Amino acid sequence: MLAVPPVLAARFPVSGQPDLAPDGPVLVQRGNGNGNGNGNGNGNGGGNSGGNGNSGNSGSGGGHKSSDNPSPNPNSNANPNPSSARQPRSYMGQVTVSAAGQVISGNVRIQSNSPWLSLAIPGMWLEAIGVWEGEVFVATEVKLHSPVPWAFYQGPASLVGASQYQHVSAWLSNNRLDPFLALRAAGEQPQVRVVAYFDGNKFRALPASFPIPPGLKPGWYELMGSVGAQGLVWSSVRAFP
Repeated sequence: MLAVPPVLAARFPVSGQPDLAPDGPVLVQRGNGNGNGNGNGNGNGGGNSGGNGNSGNSGSGGGHKSSDNPSPNPNSNANPNPSSARQPRSYMGQVTVSAAGQVISGNVRIQSNSPWLSLAIPGMWLEAIGVWEGEVFVATEVKLHSPVPWAFYQGPASLVGASQYQHVSAWLSNNRLDPFLALRAAGEQPQVRVVAYFDGNKFRALPASFPIPPGLKPGWYELMGSVGAQGLVWSSVRAFP
């Protein structure tokens, strides 16, 4: 059984790797995780494709999809066959827990060095390629699929309309009336950090006031910047991951 730390005031716990999204109390989180695939995912190497919710089980959580070489049932306690444990497998399931550096889908703990994994929140669908090590799925490739367009923000809370707090980690949607898929308090950061998809005209799910660097092609980007007299100014823009 996986030991998951308690989470305060949370519908879903959220976390990330230390250099991406530090742990903190979850203030709010939304998302029905219906797996209908009509939103955005990181797609193939930073593309913008929707997840295919029909590939997994229903959006009630967990679920998995195996490749032609089936992986162990994540809901069972059986270990994979040692002779085939290192064969690459595919896995798809709905994220049910993301806390203290652990990402769990149903009964399966996912491990990966992919920066995408640290941006996973409950309700998203996770697609991964990797191998089984006991009951842990170690992924070499991770894709995220969300029912709605989303972006990740970390920095002063006032820039995303959460001025009652100082600094936040926020997963934003394109619904301006209810913009937060997830929101939690964060420690003060020296820079603003954003991960978002640029569709050729705008960054999806980011406030319209955020500046758009010139010359961008459609794709996912990580932007680092700071807030000064001129407002938000980007100091670094790179393709993500």
